[in-house]
Amino acid sequence: MGLNSYVAREPRALPIFILADTSGSMRGSKIDELNLALREMLTALNTADDIRGKFQLCVISFGGEVKIEQPLSDIDGMTLPELSAGGLTPMGEAFEVVQEMIENREVVSSRSYAPTIVLISDGIPTDCDEEVFTSKHYTEWEPLVGLRSGERTSKSQRLALGIGADADIGMLKEYINNPSIPVIKANDAAGITKFLRWVTMSTVARMNSVNPNSTATVAPIFDMDSEDVII
Repeated sequence: MGLNSYVAREPRALPIFILADTSGSMRGSKIDELNLALREMLTALNTADDIRGKFQLCVISFGGEVKIEQPLSDIDGMTLPELSAGGLTPMGEAFEVVQEMIENREVVSSRSYAPTIVLISDGIPTDCDEEVFTSKHYTEWEPLVGLRSGERTSKSQRLALGIGADADIGMLKEYINNPSIPVIKANDAAGITKFLRWVTMSTVARMNSVNPNSTATVAPIFDMDSEDVII
Protein backbone atom coordinates (compact mmCIF):
# COMPACT_ATOMS: atom_id res chain seq x y z
CA MET A 1 0.00 0.00 0.00
CA GLY A 2 1.46 3.35 -1.02
CA LEU A 3 1.60 6.37 1.26
CA ASN A 4 -1.16 8.03 -0.73
CA SER A 5 -3.48 5.13 0.15
CA TYR A 6 -2.90 5.42 3.88
CA VAL A 7 -5.88 6.70 5.86
CA ALA A 8 -5.32 7.63 9.50
CA ARG A 9 -7.78 6.06 11.91
CA GLU A 10 -10.08 8.39 13.82
CA PRO A 11 -8.79 8.88 17.39
CA ARG A 12 -10.71 6.86 19.96
CA ALA A 13 -13.11 8.97 21.98
CA LEU A 14 -13.68 9.11 25.72
CA PRO A 15 -17.29 10.27 26.12
CA ILE A 16 -18.20 12.39 29.16
CA PHE A 17 -21.86 12.70 30.13
CA ILE A 18 -22.80 15.45 32.61
CA LEU A 19 -26.09 14.88 34.44
CA ALA A 20 -26.85 18.33 35.81
CA ASP A 21 -29.55 18.97 38.40
CA THR A 22 -31.29 22.17 37.26
CA SER A 23 -34.26 21.98 39.62
CA GLY A 24 -35.58 25.07 41.38
CA SER A 25 -33.28 24.62 44.37
CA MET A 26 -30.30 25.21 42.06
CA ARG A 27 -31.41 28.78 41.28
CA GLY A 28 -28.99 31.62 41.99
CA SER A 29 -25.35 31.08 42.86
CA LYS A 30 -25.40 27.30 42.29
CA ILE A 31 -26.61 27.37 38.68
CA ASP A 32 -24.32 30.34 37.95
CA GLU A 33 -21.33 28.48 39.36
CA LEU A 34 -22.27 25.33 37.45
CA ASN A 35 -22.34 27.22 34.15
CA LEU A 36 -18.95 28.79 34.85
CA ALA A 37 -17.43 25.49 35.99
CA LEU A 38 -18.63 23.63 32.89
CA ARG A 39 -17.07 26.24 30.62
CA GLU A 40 -13.82 26.02 32.58
CA MET A 41 -13.89 22.23 32.23
CA LEU A 42 -14.42 22.46 28.47
CA THR A 43 -11.45 24.83 28.12
CA ALA A 44 -9.22 22.57 30.22
CA LEU A 45 -10.12 19.47 28.21
CA ASN A 46 -9.47 21.31 24.95
CA THR A 47 -5.97 22.24 26.09
CA ALA A 48 -4.99 18.85 27.58
CA ASP A 49 -1.63 17.65 26.21
CA ASP A 50 -0.46 14.25 24.98
CA ILE A 51 -3.74 12.40 25.33
CA ARG A 52 -4.33 9.02 23.67
CA GLY A 53 -7.51 10.00 21.84
CA LYS A 54 -10.14 12.72 21.97
CA PHE A 55 -12.83 13.85 24.37
CA GLN A 56 -16.53 14.05 23.65
CA LEU A 57 -19.00 15.84 25.90
CA CYS A 58 -22.75 15.66 26.49
CA VAL A 59 -24.76 17.76 28.96
CA ILE A 60 -28.15 16.48 30.15
CA SER A 61 -30.17 18.67 32.51
CA PHE A 62 -32.96 17.52 34.79
CA GLY A 63 -35.11 20.26 36.26
CA GLY A 64 -38.85 19.96 35.69
CA GLU A 65 -38.03 17.94 32.59
CA VAL A 66 -35.03 16.09 31.21
CA LYS A 67 -33.32 17.87 28.35
CA ILE A 68 -30.27 17.03 26.26
CA GLU A 69 -28.72 20.50 26.39
CA GLN A 70 -25.58 19.49 24.49
CA PRO A 71 -25.71 16.32 22.36
CA LEU A 72 -22.62 14.10 22.56
CA SER A 73 -20.03 15.71 20.30
CA ASP A 74 -16.29 16.24 19.96
CA ILE A 75 -15.27 19.12 22.23
CA ASP A 76 -13.25 20.93 19.58
CA GLY A 77 -15.15 24.13 18.72
CA MET A 78 -17.97 23.35 21.18
CA THR A 79 -19.92 26.19 22.83
CA LEU A 80 -21.97 25.12 25.81
CA PRO A 81 -25.53 26.39 26.30
CA GLU A 82 -26.43 28.39 29.40
CA LEU A 83 -28.32 26.26 31.92
CA SER A 84 -31.25 27.68 33.88
CA ALA A 85 -32.96 26.28 36.98
CA GLY A 86 -36.59 25.49 37.77
CA GLY A 87 -39.00 22.67 38.57
CA LEU A 88 -38.62 19.32 40.33
CA THR A 89 -35.79 16.74 40.16
CA PRO A 90 -36.54 13.93 37.66
CA MET A 91 -33.20 12.21 38.25
CA GLY A 92 -34.52 8.72 37.43
CA GLU A 93 -35.60 9.86 33.98
CA ALA A 94 -32.14 11.39 33.46
CA PHE A 95 -30.59 7.99 34.30
CA GLU A 96 -32.85 6.35 31.70
CA VAL A 97 -31.96 8.92 29.03
CA VAL A 98 -28.20 8.58 29.53
CA GLN A 99 -28.46 4.79 29.57
CA GLU A 100 -30.37 4.82 26.28
CA MET A 101 -27.70 7.04 24.73
CA ILE A 102 -24.74 4.98 25.93
CA GLU A 103 -26.27 1.66 24.88
CA ASN A 104 -26.92 3.08 21.39
CA ARG A 105 -23.85 2.41 19.24
CA GLU A 106 -24.95 5.12 16.82
CA VAL A 107 -24.45 7.61 19.67
CA VAL A 108 -21.45 6.07 21.45
CA SER A 109 -19.18 4.29 18.99
CA SER A 110 -18.05 0.75 19.68
CA ARG A 111 -14.47 2.09 19.41
CA SER A 112 -15.03 4.56 22.23
CA TYR A 113 -13.47 4.11 25.63
CA ALA A 114 -15.77 3.43 28.59
CA PRO A 115 -17.75 6.63 29.21
CA THR A 116 -17.63 8.77 32.32
CA ILE A 117 -21.03 9.76 33.75
CA VAL A 118 -20.90 12.76 36.10
CA LEU A 119 -23.87 13.41 38.41
CA ILE A 120 -24.29 16.83 40.07
CA SER A 121 -27.27 17.33 42.39
CA ASP A 122 -28.34 19.28 45.46
CA GLY A 123 -31.35 17.16 46.34
CA ILE A 124 -33.18 13.89 46.09
CA PRO A 125 -34.93 12.40 43.05
CA THR A 126 -38.59 13.37 42.87
CA ASP A 127 -39.54 10.66 40.39
CA CYS A 128 -38.93 7.55 42.49
CA ASP A 129 -41.81 5.58 43.96
CA GLU A 130 -42.89 6.19 47.54
CA GLU A 131 -41.56 2.88 48.85
CA VAL A 132 -38.05 3.58 47.58
CA PHE A 133 -38.22 7.19 48.78
CA THR A 134 -39.28 6.13 52.27
CA SER A 135 -36.95 3.17 52.68
CA LYS A 136 -33.97 4.71 50.82
CA HIS A 137 -33.37 1.26 49.28
CA TYR A 138 -32.06 2.69 46.04
CA THR A 139 -30.58 -0.67 45.07
CA GLU A 140 -34.15 -1.56 44.05
CA TRP A 141 -34.86 1.69 42.19
CA GLU A 142 -35.44 0.68 38.58
CA PRO A 143 -33.61 3.57 36.81
CA LEU A 144 -30.54 3.00 38.98
CA VAL A 145 -30.73 -0.77 38.54
CA GLY A 146 -30.80 -0.23 34.78
CA LEU A 147 -27.80 2.08 34.88
CA ARG A 148 -25.78 -0.37 36.95
CA SER A 149 -26.75 -3.46 34.95
CA GLY A 150 -26.76 -2.19 31.36
CA GLU A 151 -24.34 -3.87 28.97
CA ARG A 152 -22.32 -0.68 28.52
CA THR A 153 -23.44 1.63 31.33
CA SER A 154 -22.36 -0.96 33.89
CA LYS A 155 -18.80 -0.51 32.60
CA SER A 156 -18.91 3.28 32.77
CA GLN A 157 -17.04 5.36 35.30
CA ARG A 158 -19.53 7.17 37.55
CA LEU A 159 -18.60 10.25 39.60
CA ALA A 160 -20.93 12.27 41.82
CA LEU A 161 -21.23 15.56 43.68
CA GLY A 162 -23.82 16.21 46.37
CA ILE A 163 -24.39 19.91 47.15
CA GLY A 164 -25.74 21.04 50.52
CA ALA A 165 -27.52 19.25 53.35
CA ASP A 166 -30.41 17.98 51.20
CA ALA A 167 -28.24 15.85 48.90
CA ASP A 168 -28.79 12.12 49.48
CA ILE A 169 -25.27 10.78 49.98
CA GLY A 170 -26.51 7.18 50.32
CA MET A 171 -28.14 7.34 46.91
CA LEU A 172 -24.98 8.87 45.39
CA LYS A 173 -22.94 5.98 46.81
CA GLU A 174 -25.34 3.51 45.20
CA TYR A 175 -25.05 5.42 41.92
CA ILE A 176 -21.23 5.23 41.93
CA ASN A 177 -21.23 1.59 43.10
CA ASN A 178 -17.45 1.49 43.40
CA PRO A 179 -15.79 1.56 46.86
CA SER A 180 -12.56 2.94 45.40
CA ILE A 181 -14.26 6.11 44.10
CA PRO A 182 -15.51 8.63 46.70
CA VAL A 183 -18.66 10.68 46.73
CA ILE A 184 -17.75 14.35 46.83
CA LYS A 185 -19.95 16.77 48.75
CA ALA A 186 -19.98 20.56 48.80
CA ASN A 187 -21.53 22.90 51.31
CA ASP A 188 -21.99 25.70 48.79
CA ALA A 189 -21.71 26.68 45.13
CA ALA A 190 -17.92 27.07 45.24
CA GLY A 191 -17.59 23.30 45.62
CA ILE A 192 -19.01 22.79 42.13
CA THR A 193 -15.92 24.29 40.50
CA LYS A 194 -13.58 22.27 42.74
CA PHE A 195 -15.44 19.08 41.89
CA LEU A 196 -15.40 19.63 38.12
CA ARG A 197 -11.69 20.44 38.23
CA TRP A 198 -11.17 17.05 39.88
CA VAL A 199 -13.40 15.41 37.25
CA THR A 200 -11.33 17.07 34.52
CA MET A 201 -8.04 15.87 36.00
CA SER A 202 -9.46 12.37 36.52
CA THR A 203 -10.64 12.19 32.90
CA VAL A 204 -7.28 13.38 31.58
CA ALA A 205 -5.55 10.87 33.88
CA ARG A 206 -7.67 8.07 32.39
CA MET A 207 -6.85 9.15 28.85
CA ASN A 208 -3.13 9.29 29.65
CA SER A 209 -3.07 5.94 31.46
CA VAL A 210 -1.89 2.62 30.09
CA ASN A 211 -5.52 1.50 29.93
CA PRO A 212 -8.00 4.36 29.37
CA ASN A 213 -10.84 1.86 29.84
CA SER A 214 -9.91 1.47 33.51
CA THR A 215 -12.80 3.18 35.27
CA ALA A 216 -11.02 2.94 38.63
CA THR A 217 -8.54 5.62 37.51
CA VAL A 218 -9.18 8.96 39.22
CA ALA A 219 -6.93 11.90 40.08
CA PRO A 220 -5.73 12.42 43.65
CA ILE A 221 -8.15 14.49 45.73
CA PHE A 222 -7.02 18.11 45.94
CA ASP A 223 -8.38 21.47 47.11
CA MET A 224 -11.11 19.78 49.14
CA ASP A 225 -11.65 19.42 52.88
CA SER A 226 -11.41 15.84 54.17
CA GLU A 227 -15.01 15.93 55.39
CA ASP A 228 -16.15 16.61 51.84
CA VAL A 229 -14.76 13.29 50.59
CA ILE A 230 -16.96 10.33 51.49
CA ILE A 231 -15.81 6.78 50.81
